[in-house]
Amino acid sequence: MTMNHHRQIHFRTFAVLVALLLATVSFSAAQSLPAPISVSQLAGTWFATFSGVTGCGTTTLTSTFTLDSTGNGTQTSATQHTAGCGDIDLSGQTVQIQSLNSNGSGFIAFGCGDGCGLGFNMQVPKQTAVAFNMGPQAVPGNYLAGLALRVK
Repeated sequence: MTMNHHRQIHFRTFAVLVALLLATVSFSAAQSLPAPISVSQLAGTWFATFSGVTGCGTTTLTSTFTLDSTGNGTQTSATQHTAGCGDIDLSGQTVQIQSLNSNGSGFIAFGCGDGCGLGFNMQVPKQTAVAFNMGPQAVPGNYLAGLALRVK
């Protein structure tokens, strides 16, 4: 596959996930979880997509990961495509919710190899624990953001 074809696939995946997130949040607004939101409510399998800029240039990343009730987990499938470093397999790397406040804001970290980590400010909508967004950390030269949807 060409690099342009990879970008098109990742962009379409990202667009579909954004549409699903909006539909999920709208659908589940009528169904509410008991407040406050807790880490244990996020246990399960998730699919995430990210887009932005890293030390390797323009980057897209898709990841399937599973979290346990303590917020620790593993990326069971993770593929990163970068302009400067090519395709990278991040499967088997760690995932950890490092903090989660009762209002759904928190911080999640993804391992990406020895001495490498990607951290995101996260926000779980109060009405649902089936999706959350991940905003970038303030790290010079890096701007990667994404969203995650519960798979099961």
